[in-house]
Amino acid sequence: MGYSLKSYHASRIMRSNDPSSLRPVTLWKFRSTKSNKLYIVEVEEFPYHFFGLKFYYKGVALSKKRYSLLTNDYEPRTIVMSCIDIMRRYYDDDPLASFGFVAADDLSPNTDVEKPNKRFRFYRRMMLTMFSPNLFVQYADVRNSVYILVNKEMLRQGVVTVRKIETELSDLYLGEYSLISY
Repeated sequence: MGYSLKSYHASRIMRSNDPSSLRPVTLWKFRSTKSNKLYIVEVEEFPYHFFGLKFYYKGVALSKKRYSLLTNDYEPRTIVMSCIDIMRRYYDDDPLASFGFVAADDLSPNTDVEKPNKRFRFYRRMMLTMFSPNLFVQYADVRNSVYILVNKEMLRQGVVTVRKIETELSDLYLGEYSLISY
């Protein structure tokens, strides 16, 4: 997990349980030095050393569409690199960690469900660049904008399988999921 791009320093705010699922969630924050905006990163813990990330600008925290709203500050790489830095911290603490996220649709939805949305394409490019194929196998479900970095050691041990991940996604989000490898 090597990288050299700029990121903002993130700090842990608090740890609690998601009221709907009772899964542990850790909140992180970082501030953009370019726009002075505060960002919140939610890291939800799942079984099998899996961590799901979500982030948003704190100014829209009460909006139901907070993950889809754009700040138009033109610094997506630095913002995403700050989230990657948080992922790296989890990996440093837990070498079996795997990660995933959903690339939220823009407010004007993608009309072609077979093509990934703009956020998904950007996140995929960043993940493929920043995460070693020696440590992670990267999977995606383009139709649902789901992206997952599965720890190779967990796959090797048989603790997780692609089928198990698809089943967990289907149970959690009520839908059909089909992961392809990158």
